[in-house]
Amino acid sequence: MTMSKPNTLHEIPVRKFLRLLDYLDKVGIDQRAIAKRSGFNLDDLMASDHNKLLPGYRYSGLYELAAEAMQQLNIAVPWGSGIGSDVFHFMCYSIINCQTLEDALHRAQRYQEMLYPMTGYKIELNVDGDTAELKYHFDASKINPKFVPKDWDRTEFSDAVAKASGMRVWHAFMGWLVGRDIALSALKISAPAFSEAYSESVSSVMGTTPEYGCEYTALYFPSQSLRYRTVHTSESLEAFLRNAVYALIAQDSRPASTGAAIRSLLAKSGAGALPSFEDMAENLHMSPSSLRRRLHSEGTSYQELKDHYRRDIAMRHLRDDKLKIHEIGELLGFLESSSFIRSFRNWTGLTPKQYRSEFIDD
Repeated sequence: MTMSKPNTLHEIPVRKFLRLLDYLDKVGIDQRAIAKRSGFNLDDLMASDHNKLLPGYRYSGLYELAAEAMQQLNIAVPWGSGIGSDVFHFMCYSIINCQTLEDALHRAQRYQEMLYPMTGYKIELNVDGDTAELKYHFDASKINPKFVPKDWDRTEFSDAVAKASGMRVWHAFMGWLVGRDIALSALKISAPAFSEAYSESVSSVMGTTPEYGCEYTALYFPSQSLRYRTVHTSESLEAFLRNAVYALIAQDSRPASTGAAIRSLLAKSGAGALPSFEDMAENLHMSPSSLRRRLHSEGTSYQELKDHYRRDIAMRHLRDDKLKIHEIGELLGFLESSSFIRSFRNWTGLTPKQYRSEFIDD
């Protein structure tokens, strides 16, 4: 079975691809080779309409290769809190089993504290009553001079770019971890504003107007958000890391999906008795009525999500012959084989036996 391509609704103009490639050229990285590895012909890209939109996942792939190449210059890739680098990847591995957003941020803080002498960036979580503060410490003196070439149009404002992009990544990453939006009450950046267009971009994706020239860089959000359950697994993390930039572009450009959060929580539950609707609402720190409204707005229901989850598990087991059909039904919590067969036919239009036969025949 082939996997479908990522959603192409999140699109990026060609000029942004070219800006990234031009930057690579300025820091001494072979932009033509990186473009080719990402599936682009540089000459064709440069000759195309610079306002033409391309799928976001293609920009993500290009950025991942760029980050990999930049990492060869120095372990401390300064932009976007190092997203795409090994440092970022291993931080994600260290926090994925944390149960709440607060636990994940505290562990990330400890991880980044250890590497701060090498990377020059770290987060710090503070709570004051109803408000949580996530500070982003960034030491510009740690930036390898190769990353800020003199002929780059953002060299003079590299400190602001590093800090704003770091906060942008952390805001989107927190939302991804818990599968829901984190509403910001304020955003402070300890650097001067340098571009009205860039400031507007930051404002639009983070939902608040940044205040520049502050004493420190930080974002602020309700402290109750720290109790949100993390909803991802090691498996979903691997999928995220394969296309991290795209995942955060998507997180930036639309509200976090409650359905996606539930699917990840179901995966944590195993295949047997699944959480009740009320338990799931409690896990997401929502009232049952709020959860029902959110799912309705996404065109789904908890029952449908559970059915899809059990269907996917059943299909996976039916694709090999390790378990008998009645054993798969029992694994999914069906007391009678007939109930499992009937449900599977409703889900797929085939009986389990027919599905297994078709797959084996293929």
